[in-house]
Amino acid sequence: MSTQLTIYSVGVEDVELWIRQPPMGTAEESRRRAAIVDARGEAEGPRTMVEAVDEVFGDRPKHPDAGDVYARVLQDLIEYGESIRFDFGPLRLGTQYLQEASAEFEGAGVPRELTPMGFMYDSPFTLPEPANVPVIGHVRAERMPGMREAYRAVVDRVEAAELVKVLLDAVDETLDFNDFARGFPEGALPPRDLVTFYG
Repeated sequence: MSTQLTIYSVGVEDVELWIRQPPMGTAEESRRRAAIVDARGEAEGPRTMVEAVDEVFGDRPKHPDAGDVYARVLQDLIEYGESIRFDFGPLRLGTQYLQEASAEFEGAGVPRELTPMGFMYDSPFTLPEPANVPVIGHVRAERMPGMREAYRAVVDRVEAAELVKVLLDAVDETLDFNDFARGFPEGALPPRDLVTFYG
């Protein structure tokens, strides 16, 4: 079974606000889409997707062994919120490919924390996560300039250049937004980070 790395340019502060104070219709639409997933029998574990939606948006206690449903709810929220999506995959070799690419990037001079294996398990959210996938990752806004510099330096020197190009596209989009956000006339907007989902 193939997997994919999905990258979003999105503000973590915004996501946390959407959870605490959902814009009108957000939780209802998320619940509607969750019910479709439940009807297909895709979610595993002691929580349905609809239950997970209610627990995420209601800030209710979370089941520690709920599988991937909380990650799915967060991805749905980010997907349909104010975010920009970048995809890399499907990955036939999955984690093995990302491990090998990360080792190659690090060998070429990319700091370990900015390689896929360095950031794709670093969730910015406190929700329970499964031992399997999807796993939520994170690169903070302040790391974006260094990430762009590091990946630009290796894009022509690594075999996994297509992955580098996707990451650079995501970083460039995020930095462009953050430049705009800092100069917003009515006051600075929250910066965007990269949030990733692997699965």
